[in-house]
Amino acid sequence: MTKYSPSELILARTEAFRHADYGFIFDSYHSGSAFRQQFSNRDEYIRFGWANLGKKFHILQCRILKQDLASRESRVIFFMEMDVSGQRQAYVELTWMQREDGNWRYHRGQKIEENELPCPLDQLDFDTFDRIEQKAIF
Repeated sequence: MTKYSPSELILARTEAFRHADYGFIFDSYHSGSAFRQQFSNRDEYIRFGWANLGKKFHILQCRILKQDLASRESRVIFFMEMDVSGQRQAYVELTWMQREDGNWRYHRGQKIEENELPCPLDQLDFDTFDRIEQKAIF
């Protein structure tokens, strides 16, 4: 896998979803992530992706909003807009990336649906996510 910065990895994952490259998606997750607890087998996830993901959504845009780079764990906030079965959906996600084998890997994330954002996109920061009372971190 190519070495990516945390923000570059988010964008590369977006392209992988656009092209149904579920092997790349699997490989981009940190081995300690909840995702890898659910899908421990790469081939199983690729079959799942082809059966369940590719037909349901199309990514319209992914835009990096903020990043906080650190040596062991970095954070990235990005905006995602998709078409899901003909319906526009958008959200902002805070991701935590951790290094593994010298590369950044997706460890966990927290989403806020666009209609639940407490402020405009250009005012979002890491504290915005800290202030959310009911958090779902996956």
